[in-house]
Amino acid sequence: MVHQLELPSSYLNYNGIMRKPIIIANWKMNFLRDQANLYVKKLIKKLGNKENIEVGIASQDLFLTDLIKLTENTPISIVAQNAYWENFGPFTGETSPKALANVGVDYVMLGHFERRELFNETNSTVNLKVRTALNNGMDVIVDVEELEQVAPVLEGVSEEQMQQIIIGFEPTFAIGTGMSASTKGAEDVAEQIRKTVRKLYGSDVADSTRILYGGSVNRDNLKSLIKQKDIDGVLVGKAALDFQSFWELVEIIENSL
Repeated sequence: MVHQLELPSSYLNYNGIMRKPIIIANWKMNFLRDQANLYVKKLIKKLGNKENIEVGIASQDLFLTDLIKLTENTPISIVAQNAYWENFGPFTGETSPKALANVGVDYVMLGHFERRELFNETNSTVNLKVRTALNNGMDVIVDVEELEQVAPVLEGVSEEQMQQIIIGFEPTFAIGTGMSASTKGAEDVAEQIRKTVRKLYGSDVADSTRILYGGSVNRDNLKSLIKQKDIDGVLVGKAALDFQSFWELVEIIENSL
């Protein structure tokens, strides 16, 4: 599903293209069912019907259907943390992207550093997953740790399909370490990613593609990160495991608009 962006003029970037700010809580392999539901119920109450910011929850597969039902008719997006590159077959323990699309997941996140580091995923396997997810009509958050990974993971993705992709940049040294890239460093990489997308797909696609920064995002660095012209939002890991901590980050983005 392609998320249509109907935004006020305050969201216009330097080329007149609208990119809606987005913040995603990546819970990784944390929480039990009741904890996950309670967290999202709190988020629904706090967020109300605000649509000036997109808020996503990346949950374990076990909780996805519960959270999809809870967030129906709310501005909250539900994100799967991974999927396989085949829709059906003898792949015990894997998750079908077609099944994720069927239950109504908003996004699938692919290529996260931990998938590469712990489960030996490569540019080739991430690319297979991206293309299969897109072919099922899913929106994709594709993560990279290095600029050189951008072109390989997008190989075979059409200009039209790029409308369904968000690119997340998470430098390896910053994931779960408490050390974040400098604001300038993060913006420089985001700018280079946009230049790469421009080279591959042209200016219109590059200017409309949302780019997220991830890696030890917190209250101290978010205010400056979200003001950068090529950073359209953040992926939040550890700081998202406490509801109040995550909500404070949502408010920082809202107040920056």
